[in-house]
Amino acid sequence: MTSHRRRVGGLLANRDVAVALVALAIFIMFSLIAPSFLSESVMIDLARRSAILAILAVGMTFLFVAGEFDLSIGSHYGFLLILFAKLTERLGLDLWITSLIILVAGAAIGAVNGFLVTRLNLPSFIATLGMLILLRGATQTLSQGYPIPAENTDFLFYKVIRGDFLGTPLPNVFVVMLVIVLVGGVILAKTKFGSDVYATGGNLEAARNSGIATRRIKFVCFVGMGALVGLGAVLLYGRMGLAPLGAGTNLELEVIACVIIGGTSLFGGRGTIFGTLIGVMILGMLTSGIILAGVNHFWDGVATAVVILIAAELNILMQRASERLARAEA
Repeated sequence: MTSHRRRVGGLLANRDVAVALVALAIFIMFSLIAPSFLSESVMIDLARRSAILAILAVGMTFLFVAGEFDLSIGSHYGFLLILFAKLTERLGLDLWITSLIILVAGAAIGAVNGFLVTRLNLPSFIATLGMLILLRGATQTLSQGYPIPAENTDFLFYKVIRGDFLGTPLPNVFVVMLVIVLVGGVILAKTKFGSDVYATGGNLEAARNSGIATRRIKFVCFVGMGALVGLGAVLLYGRMGLAPLGAGTNLELEVIACVIIGGTSLFGGRGTIFGTLIGVMILGMLTSGIILAGVNHFWDGVATAVVILIAAELNILMQRASERLARAEA
């Protein structure tokens, strides 16, 4: 009986299980309140809207686990969208070549953030807040205050990004997201780099004493975050055929919310890509479910805030449960 209780306690202490149970409860609740929530069109729309958010949340999870974060990704995202439009619509560059340029530019901006944090020893809050302001100004300067639409969206580039995967209802952007989540999950959970990320965020001094190049680990995480922002910008431009001025506004807050809801620790050293993916799905379900339930969409922010607070408290409870379990086994 004691062994069974310990197994149940260990299961409940698992953050991923706890977050998945919360997601299941929200799914069932909206299914009962708004039967149309289960329709194929709603599920596909949820998958399409959540794809880019999940891609960015993968990068943020690595940063959180390493003990850092990036506040600049919203303005970073908006800047790269405008840059993409400028290169293709004003200079006439090939869409696929421009996509590679945007990925490199995104990684380069991430590298600047990483340099500021790891070499100049600026706190990530200060470094990325400064980058947020800089890129927001650069976006306004580059766009001259106007959105930039694509003049012709009949090219293969747009058709591929807007299309569905091999004739299935799954959007291609969602499939790209699944690949990023899978690769990110494997790297974080199954590779030496991933274990070094956990060690760096869990105990920086101990990781250094163990021979882990903690500065390099954090720098690579910032570069990866920047590259994923570039990928997100490419996917959004391909889907919309437009570089809107407001793109990326508050995006960093949504991404951080997903990571926190997914059970990743704010203090580093703990978190999973699976948990983050569930966090993205929870946020997406809240937005769709509230609208379908006939509730004013302004309550979406309130609901998100409540879920974040519950997730934070759940993290504390799970941590205490883990500590009790460890003491009982000792």
